[in-house]
Amino acid sequence: MSLKEKLSGLVRVPFVTRIVDQIKRTSKKQIAIAFSSVALAVASVTAFAALPDIHSSAGSVSVLSPGQFQYDVTDSELSKFISSNDRLVTAYGLSLKAQGKSADSDSASKPIKLTLSESEKTFTSLKETLMLSAKLNKHGVPEDYIWESSDKSVAAVDETGKVTPKMNGTATILCTEKNSGAKAECTVTVDTVQVSSLKLSKSELTLALNKTATIKATVGTEEAANKKLKWESSDEEVAKVDSKGKVTAVSVGEAVITCKTTDGSKIEEECKVTVKESIELTKMSLNYIDIKFYGLGCTEQLELLEFSPSNATNTSVIWESTNEAVAVVDEYGVVSPVDNGECEIIATAADGSGVKASCPVTVSGVVNYVEVAINYEVVIPDNIDVNETANSIVEEADKYVGWLPYVWGGTDLTSGVDCSGFVCAVYQKFGINLWDIRTDLIYAGREVSLEEAKAGDIIVYRGHVAIYDGNGGKIHAPTEGYMVTHDYGIGNYRSIRRVIE
Repeated sequence: MSLKEKLSGLVRVPFVTRIVDQIKRTSKKQIAIAFSSVALAVASVTAFAALPDIHSSAGSVSVLSPGQFQYDVTDSELSKFISSNDRLVTAYGLSLKAQGKSADSDSASKPIKLTLSESEKTFTSLKETLMLSAKLNKHGVPEDYIWESSDKSVAAVDETGKVTPKMNGTATILCTEKNSGAKAECTVTVDTVQVSSLKLSKSELTLALNKTATIKATVGTEEAANKKLKWESSDEEVAKVDSKGKVTAVSVGEAVITCKTTDGSKIEEECKVTVKESIELTKMSLNYIDIKFYGLGCTEQLELLEFSPSNATNTSVIWESTNEAVAVVDEYGVVSPVDNGECEIIATAADGSGVKASCPVTVSGVVNYVEVAINYEVVIPDNIDVNETANSIVEEADKYVGWLPYVWGGTDLTSGVDCSGFVCAVYQKFGINLWDIRTDLIYAGREVSLEEAKAGDIIVYRGHVAIYDGNGGKIHAPTEGYMVTHDYGIGNYRSIRRVIE
């Protein structure tokens, strides 16, 4: 049947009936929605007379453009007709099938919805990441996604949907499909171990103009996920601070340097900085003219005795030994003997003035051990309480501090002792015999570390021995000219021996 016959048939029979009948006879045509309303050029009075039949058969009529129809492009005659007519009439309510598929007008009108691969996420580590993916409920719609975070300091998101946690808190990741305006969200919670304590190496600092000093910060929580710190100055015109705590004096005045945690724990510490006009040292002297050590195990404290001018801005010094094989000095000026010989301990002004002071040191009486036995077993009486006896040894040794003199070869707790004689005599008070290995106490019992050391242990040096007080110090008979002494440091020891188990 020609197209002309197809169209003329539409005006002689009810509209819907003809369209349905035509589709049934045309298996190749894939017409999604029934159409009608011939172009005005081919319409006639007869066609208008048929409108009542159209209305009664189809129920309702709406006008759509040709682009909304599907048809078989191989039907050239039908294609020409559709392309030459701008308006077609669709009769709603028809359920038409073409090639076994039904038109689904409900799906066409279904609103566009956006969903994400995750709707919520909790991070317990800052090393984690989350890759979000978005999906629309309709196919064929162009997709252009925009990703945003409600709080970038808690969690950031890049243009691909990759989420990275930053600090503890909650943030919302929002995804928007640009073309349709559809949106979807994912709630992100960051819950990691936070810093519990923060300590600065200085609470107050005095600097001369243009000088620098570094404040060290210690984070007390080793397992904290974020240990980064933020440094700030209350007045950068007085003192500036960099990201590592280095302070630079800019002008005379006062400022407060604040160190803050950045993991959300909101912990901060302060250091008050005072900047003064630079007044350098011109002269200084030490509290010792010289130091002489006999044997090992003793220490001496060096410090400034006098300095000028008295209003010098910076009076701190830097300590060094000219021969660390003979004696060493720590940052606080504590000098410890190492071996026989001579050296000097030098103090240099830290203000850059170059002023120095020195103290000669002589070490003698250091005896090398002759190794004869390993871990000599000491017999401990059965009737003693081990813990009680260990503490009692320290209490006993402390009774002789300040009055019992050092006597070379001495073993008497009433008239005088040397270092090993003192240790053996104190232990003898509790029935423990160390006299047989008096000169080889390094082999008594077993060796323990400083962390394991307890009250009553024996500290062995090169040519010297002492009793450990249990609190980082020692009681001993140091050298000629000294009484039994209780020092609150142990120095460079050779071994710590545990006799009482």
